Amino acid sequence: MYIIIALIIILVLVFINYKINNKGFIDNYENYDEVIVERPFVNLYDNNGNKLNVILISKPFGFDEDKSKSTYLKLKENNVILGITSYLEFPNVISNPFDDFNEDYKKHKYKEWCDGWLYCFRNPEDYFSEHIPKLLISESDFMDCYINKPKNVEKIYDFIYICLKQDESSDVCDDWATYNKNWQLGKKCLSIMCKKFKLKGALIGRKDCEIDSECDSLMHTTNMLSNDELKTYYDKSRFIFIPNVADASPRVLAEALLYNVPCLVNKNILGGWKYVNNNTGMFFNDENDIEDVLSIFLKNINNYTPRQFFLDNYGPVNSGKKLKNFIFTHFKDRLNRKEKDIDYLTIDYPKVNFKTCQN
Repeated sequence: MYIIIALIIILVLVFINYKINNKGFIDNYENYDEVIVERPFVNLYDNNGNKLNVILISKPFGFDEDKSKSTYLKLKENNVILGITSYLEFPNVISNPFDDFNEDYKKHKYKEWCDGWLYCFRNPEDYFSEHIPKLLISESDFMDCYINKPKNVEKIYDFIYICLKQDESSDVCDDWATYNKNWQLGKKCLSIMCKKFKLKGALIGRKDCEIDSECDSLMHTTNMLSNDELKTYYDKSRFIFIPNVADASPRVLAEALLYNVPCLVNKNILGGWKYVNNNTGMFFNDENDIEDVLSIFLKNINNYTPRQFFLDNYGPVNSGKKLKNFIFTHFKDRLNRKEKDIDYLTIDYPKVNFKTCQN
């Protein structure tokens, strides 16, 4: 009898001790919604509009490294810190010759600082330890189907190619931004698209940049456009051309798909490759195979259903549930919200009680 009583007392004491030492963030962060961060840090929200105590690092600290480092040190005390691959090859060495983060990487050990990673790459093993929690998911997966919805207007252009200059007032056409959009390969492909196929294009952000003379009469060029102006070009274009390589899941690709615009995408792109399939478009490698690929692509262009594919597989709810499962699987005991109260999570912007579009 005494043994049973002693066992009960021990179990009660163990339970009390557990509760004291594992109160978790739920009990300690009633005012957590007041924690607002700025890039390179990014908030997560649940479907009720509440912030989770999970903070993402989206790019190297760069010019504001002292401020960003102090912010990180403060945030890591009460938050789960995850990395998200939203900037070129980050957290690996950046290929863009206009960037130099070698000294930044020596001082800031992003891979060691992050408890897990949200990534866009085909080959995560080249970026992260096999033991660290990671999930194939990108910010572009969360595009809003109501904000990005096609209108029934006439198709004026065969394709749209978005290649913004870093400074539209400058005469420089090769810079940080155009490296990421692969302007050098883009120009070669444009020549083929003009000469061989006589395709008419909307070239966004390339005003006053030199192109093949045979493209002059076929190419409509603009300076940088507002987001609303850009979307009118999606509606007027038959497909989007993306020769980019050093691009971590371009937002414009996801937007175009939601505008029901098929895609022709460089197979070597860092992120966004997962959107390209028999429902959405085709891959090409470079100027050597684009002619053959285009011949097939253009024959099938009316058979693609890119918007429906995106609605079925991505968006705030589909991607948000995937993100929620990942977060609670790996970090449940460190979170300020209860799993049962959450349906899905979103990145950077709250999408409260979002309902996926039906078409």
